[in-house]
Amino acid sequence: MSLEFLKPVSDDLKNKFKEVEASRLFRHITFFEHESDFDLSAYDMAILSVDEARNSVKPKTLQVDFDAIRESLYRLHKGAWQTKIIDLGHIAQGDAVEDTYFVVKDLVSKLYKEDVICLVLGGSQDLTLPLYRAFDGHQYMVNLTTIDAKFDLGSADENFSNHSYMGKIIVDEPYNLFNYSNLGFLTFYNAQEEIDLMDQLYFETCRYGELQQDISRAEPTLRDSDLISFDLTSLGSTTLSDPTHPVPNGLNGMEACAISRYSGLSNHAQCFFLSELQSIAPSEVLHELTGQMLWYFIEGFYLRHPEKINSDNKSLTNYKVAVDFQSDEYLEFVKSELTNKWWIKTPEKFLDNNNNKHALLSCSENDYLEACNGILPQKWYYAKLKGYF
Repeated sequence: MSLEFLKPVSDDLKNKFKEVEASRLFRHITFFEHESDFDLSAYDMAILSVDEARNSVKPKTLQVDFDAIRESLYRLHKGAWQTKIIDLGHIAQGDAVEDTYFVVKDLVSKLYKEDVICLVLGGSQDLTLPLYRAFDGHQYMVNLTTIDAKFDLGSADENFSNHSYMGKIIVDEPYNLFNYSNLGFLTFYNAQEEIDLMDQLYFETCRYGELQQDISRAEPTLRDSDLISFDLTSLGSTTLSDPTHPVPNGLNGMEACAISRYSGLSNHAQCFFLSELQSIAPSEVLHELTGQMLWYFIEGFYLRHPEKINSDNKSLTNYKVAVDFQSDEYLEFVKSELTNKWWIKTPEKFLDNNNNKHALLSCSENDYLEACNGILPQKWYYAKLKGYF
């Protein structure tokens, strides 16, 4: 069983919190200790770190201080939540990369089965593959979103790595990928052929410049995401206080924390993966920011508000926008007056990634306003081109 490969959080770390006050998050975390009667289903959320970066082609590989990140997280004050969080500890490198992948996939699959949300610290971003494959056999398709300056599609003749893992996810059987979205890409880090391929496959993209103007543009995409993979090297060098980090135009700390909170708020999100820690010079800033990103995800999770979008929900308002006056085709938008969230309603024959009829595509109020001016939402347009309706 994969739990046997877990290395519990060290006593040295826990001893640092002996005198800490009750409001600190540490006081509200359960730590895995290889108990014989351990029950995963008793928890809402599990924290896990993975020390695997042998498939990385990043220019430098450094030792990650996972204890320092945990310390930064656990020293933060708990919000107004009733937490049921377990820290499962650490997965060390296996004899081969495939061994680590197997343990990650097996353990995380068990967490998915018990509906336990996974917070995973890595490790190179190719670990997204076993986190994605952990959904195999759970009888539904997966919406995957990466926050990354690059698409990491790779090419047919390129070895598998953290720069080509998405290509393998897209083409390998079983085909569980319902949709792939990228948030924060930088055009000059991606070949035009890759940008064209993303368009040809009708995958959603949002440039960093668009997020910088309005970070809330990320929310509708994250709202539909099952697996969120955040490449921390997409953070700017100034944000990381790392002058050797060659990304002058990257996400800042506030944007990273906003994305983390939106991810936690998503009723779909099963896994939030922070990767490439080994590619960034270790510092108090990195450890503190990573801890804060995890904190914001946790806060978002405990503020989730599941809504049923049906005729029985009296807090919904429907808006119709004409697409083609000659054919009487129109878009139907749905707004929740309770949460101010928007959706586009699709025809009955369209099935979402969980085989629900009349699927609702998450969108923003700006999508509605642009539709009123004749600009069709990208998500709706791509779903139509894919033949979903």
